[in-house]
Amino acid sequence: FCDVEPDPSIDTVRKGFELMNAFAPDTIIALGGGSPMDAAKGMWLFYEHPEVDFNDLKQKFMDIRKRAFRYPELGKKTKLVCIPTTSGTGSEVTPFAVITDPKANKKYPLADYSLTPTVAIVDSTLTASLPAKVTADTGMDVLTHATEAYVSILASDYTDGLCLQAIKMVFDYLPRAVKNGANDPEAREKMHNASTIAGMAFANSFLGINHSMAHKIGGIYHVPHGCANAILLPHVIRYNGTQPSKPAVWPKYNFYKANEKYANLARLLGLPASTVEEGVESYAKACETLAKEIGIKLSFKEQGIDENDFMEKVEYISYLAFEDQCTPCNPRLALVKDMQSILTQAYYG
Repeated sequence: FCDVEPDPSIDTVRKGFELMNAFAPDTIIALGGGSPMDAAKGMWLFYEHPEVDFNDLKQKFMDIRKRAFRYPELGKKTKLVCIPTTSGTGSEVTPFAVITDPKANKKYPLADYSLTPTVAIVDSTLTASLPAKVTADTGMDVLTHATEAYVSILASDYTDGLCLQAIKMVFDYLPRAVKNGANDPEAREKMHNASTIAGMAFANSFLGINHSMAHKIGGIYHVPHGCANAILLPHVIRYNGTQPSKPAVWPKYNFYKANEKYANLARLLGLPASTVEEGVESYAKACETLAKEIGIKLSFKEQGIDENDFMEKVEYISYLAFEDQCTPCNPRLALVKDMQSILTQAYYG
């Protein structure tokens, strides 16, 4: 089956599992980037449990372990083997799949540990021919995964170590991977490993509003996911790095510390961080500098989105992002108006 498009749709998922029904496989192999792996997770679910309603799968949640709808157990009928050929999504080790509803023009992140692949094969030689633009976009997705997972309200000592390692690897090796491509197998290997390491982190501590907004921008304007994340990341760091009047609900800590954790990332990279405020700004600027170095245009305007159309839809996009399944784990309680402000800033860069 090779009909998976970027941002796979529920229609593609249905076509895939209908094909599976014709010959009843005992193993599903997903070879490719995040889109094929996410589509395969959806096909796996519907193949084993055709009675499931897609509308139940996309419910909002606070913690995927505590909600009304229970995902069925997978793996009794067939196994899922994921082999990533891009260094970005981490989908080979995560309980997430992003599926698009083309009729509603929305991306829905599905989340349940039953969606975690049975086996992941992480082989960096499969990324040797990856174009520089895709390497850049997916690499910034890795950085966003690790950064959001590090400041998530569900972060722990276990996930923090994974995040710190992935972030250091991205800053050390992404520029080389983009510039040198197949001529730098070490950089390719390190970025491929960083992608999976970050995936292991956010599989447990989850993400935040950076991904919430990127999902909705991608669904409406089809900006590549990693590129959308790169554009939003400095703005979200500065937003979360400001002491809020209202932190997110039920964090795993007694005092707000996202700002201190951003400053810690600045220190990890050897950047100025004599105060927390300086550290937050240093890390935000480092993310901007990295994105520019690898050729990403850091505004939605530069991505070709019409200004009038964007401003007409920015409130609607903010409402959709507020309802996204990634939003509850953001360290700061982001209101619709907050995300509208961030999106407006990100449009102009």
